[in-house]
Amino acid sequence: MTELGAAVDGISRVDRHVLADIARATLRRVTDETGGAETEGVPGWEFKVGSPWTYVTPAGLATQAQGWKLHISATPLSAPLVLSRAAQVLGHRRCPFKYATTLDELVQLVGRSQGRGSVGKFITVYPPNDEAAVEIAEELHEATYGLPGPPILSDRVYRPGSLVHYRFGVFSAPSVLDNDGYYASRLIAPDGTHETDERKAWYSPPAWATCPFDSGRAPVRTTAPEAVLLADRFVVRRAIRHGAKGGVFLAEDTTTGAQVVIKRARPHLGAWLDGRDERDRMRHEARMLDLFGPLGVTARKVLLFEKDDNLFLAQEHIEGTVLSAWSNSAHRERPGTVVSLLRRLAGLVATVHGQGYVLRDLTPGNIVVTADGDCRLIDLEMAAVPGTPVSHVHTPGFAPPEQMNSTQYGPALGAEADLYALGATVLSAVTSSQPPHRKDQPAGSRSWDERVETVTRVASAGDPMATALSPLILGLMREDPAQRWDLRRVRAFLDEIDVEQVGSSSRTEGFRLGVAGQDRLLHDGLAYSLRTMSPGTDTAPSTHLWPSKSALTADPCAVQYGSAGVIALWATLVDPAQAGDVLPPETRADLTTGLRKAANWTVRQLARERRPSPGLYFGRAGVSVALYEAGRALGDEALRTAGLELALSLPTTWPNPDICHGSAGTGMALLHLWRVSGDTRLREPAEACADGLLKAAKRTPETVTWPIPVDFDSKLAGAEHYGFAHGVAGIAAYLLAAGTELGRDDCLETAVLAGETLVAAAEYQGEAAWWATGPRDGQKLPHWCSGSSGIGTYLVRLYAATGEQRFRDAAHGAAVTVHGTRRNSGTVACHGLAGEGQFLLDMADLLGEPAYHEQAEELAACLWARAVLRDGLLVVPDENDTGISIGWNTGLAGVLDFLHRLRHGGPRRWMAETDDDVRARGGRV
Repeated sequence: MTELGAAVDGISRVDRHVLADIARATLRRVTDETGGAETEGVPGWEFKVGSPWTYVTPAGLATQAQGWKLHISATPLSAPLVLSRAAQVLGHRRCPFKYATTLDELVQLVGRSQGRGSVGKFITVYPPNDEAAVEIAEELHEATYGLPGPPILSDRVYRPGSLVHYRFGVFSAPSVLDNDGYYASRLIAPDGTHETDERKAWYSPPAWATCPFDSGRAPVRTTAPEAVLLADRFVVRRAIRHGAKGGVFLAEDTTTGAQVVIKRARPHLGAWLDGRDERDRMRHEARMLDLFGPLGVTARKVLLFEKDDNLFLAQEHIEGTVLSAWSNSAHRERPGTVVSLLRRLAGLVATVHGQGYVLRDLTPGNIVVTADGDCRLIDLEMAAVPGTPVSHVHTPGFAPPEQMNSTQYGPALGAEADLYALGATVLSAVTSSQPPHRKDQPAGSRSWDERVETVTRVASAGDPMATALSPLILGLMREDPAQRWDLRRVRAFLDEIDVEQVGSSSRTEGFRLGVAGQDRLLHDGLAYSLRTMSPGTDTAPSTHLWPSKSALTADPCAVQYGSAGVIALWATLVDPAQAGDVLPPETRADLTTGLRKAANWTVRQLARERRPSPGLYFGRAGVSVALYEAGRALGDEALRTAGLELALSLPTTWPNPDICHGSAGTGMALLHLWRVSGDTRLREPAEACADGLLKAAKRTPETVTWPIPVDFDSKLAGAEHYGFAHGVAGIAAYLLAAGTELGRDDCLETAVLAGETLVAAAEYQGEAAWWATGPRDGQKLPHWCSGSSGIGTYLVRLYAATGEQRFRDAAHGAAVTVHGTRRNSGTVACHGLAGEGQFLLDMADLLGEPAYHEQAEELAACLWARAVLRDGLLVVPDENDTGISIGWNTGLAGVLDFLHRLRHGGPRRWMAETDDDVRARGGRV
């Protein structure tokens, strides 16, 4: 570590308590001034310290449930003074508030990656009533006026130039689980109805909330303008992307008629302790355009201009496609074109280095490929002279270890960091794979070179172009900067590639994960899930069995993020009748103990928070199945009964018809429980679910879909999907199962019509079948939730039931898509490799074709390549690809179920299928 790095780290540790010290000292001084006793603490005030917020409340004060709250913005440099002055006002007023606990937290809150609905909120104030809100706002405005802080997009500014903003929202009302299975802050309208308190990126108070502030009497804009004129010459008509820092737009330059790209930097966004913000970075980017635009490296600058403290940069629009999108299919067909492009890219990097700069953020997303096969670099805001002080930011996967491990602020690294990024870019471009970026814990558990080699070996297997370029990738991505290939060696290697030989080589089998690797991932993952479970105690139970950032806002019992999915998995593994003797005795014993704890915790949690909501994954239908299966595995009649009674309590009609949140999910749970328990009480509600779905169907002679009502209180309101999670495939899967088990011809007829609908909607790219999200189009994805994997999951079952070849053909097309996208898919069951691998196992079992099982082993190899070590355990990251969480559809549980089924066979979970079904179809049990 450099001396500067050590000093910065030391300051960071000291600064962690600066804001807390200021808040406490200010309130103690206010208390002394008003005659309070002299103590070490702050008499009359309660502090609740957390991350990212510290809550400060007058002792014994009850806060109102909702009202006009105040927000105060700040930069990391102004925050101590803003907090001191605000706490002085609020202390005298005895008004509760919260503030960002540390300066690091505030850096995140004003950073470019922060959501637009929450960016900039340093202090939140909870006035006791409207009259006090106006008075406190004025006092806070006067106390902080003139200090710097960013705009708060979700609020209206109290006065021009003020740090004080306001919005109507929830104060202290507890969050409740909504119809989508997430905890939400709910506002209560005067008529008693509820609505979600949404933090939008614009001021949007409820229509019924009367604003007490003078500035709130101005009308609220409800529609965006069709066009905006900037600098009297640029007509902005379309946003390329929005962001906290300001957004990027496509505009017409009226002076030349050319299209330009305009970037916006809001004041004080991205501020850090060096005093600079996004506007300073944009000015630097403008200088880089002036330097490198004429050299053909990047776009040319058109104009840098200001408006209302915002800075705008207009630059030449480069027509083309970002490398990450261009490379998905190009390299397989045109190896000569790819090699030529890589030569050009190496030349651009050499030009930058020749001018004495390093890029610091070379990624496929920052490279545009033009129609003639040329390329340009974009977004050069991070370019710097080596050794100059910079904030160390990077794109995960494209930064070398020394950049990932560098201090937050320090000297810019040398050209070797760009060489590593070039290698990672080549890896991503030719294999569509994500380069490694997560760290093993503890550090040093494996060499970085070993991890890069594993990813490269798995990603390039069977691909002649990727295999030919593997030495280049490994040479550039060496852990030791001194051992990385230089650009001269890169160009020499590219010159020596025989593109004709590569182009004439046939693709071969990909890398398949063997049984030893499958067992390692399965057993280590199970051990990790046991090790990290935290039920708390009977008197102080935890709120989540496996806390994670994403899980904390979701139902802690449901399958998607919560305990039910893990319980169902463990129940299978400890029940000899289902899993046999596939686990060592000590592992089985540990899982049995863990299963009992998890199931009992879930029963207690359900009693604390009754929510008779449907839905197999987000609702309580999946929980009912999990509890019954736990009771069956443990021989616990109370758990079996709890599961059955919960299922019988669920509504059989519901506005949302889907599998995840709605009545199809309830029906699937009821049908499964009826089959495995023989409890005849379950048949009638299962029939009722089918009746409701038939009634809710939107039919034409050729199609059937199930739109979610537009007036339903849900973020899915108005959706009309094809996919398994929220649309035709999942709903039809229940109707097919119900028609078969209940002897319902009407269900079977609708299930077949659903299959016809999906077959007609398929779009083919070669053999690969893709589906838009729904009839009104939408993104085409390969996943279970909204794409090929989930639709194929249904179609192959429809083929097994009907024998109609067109359903099998479409399912095969979905399998081609799933296999072809394995290298850049996520990891999890909902939208990743685990769910897609389950579909390939369905194809193998239902069609009796082992080739699909071998393809599933290739998907498992991709999971192996992405796995990280946690105290000796090799585990697969979650949906965000940043941490390890346990939930079924979004974390480790669904991955482990796929690995167990891949290794040992068995039915597809959550499909109302049993071992007998697999045997009848000729699959492995």
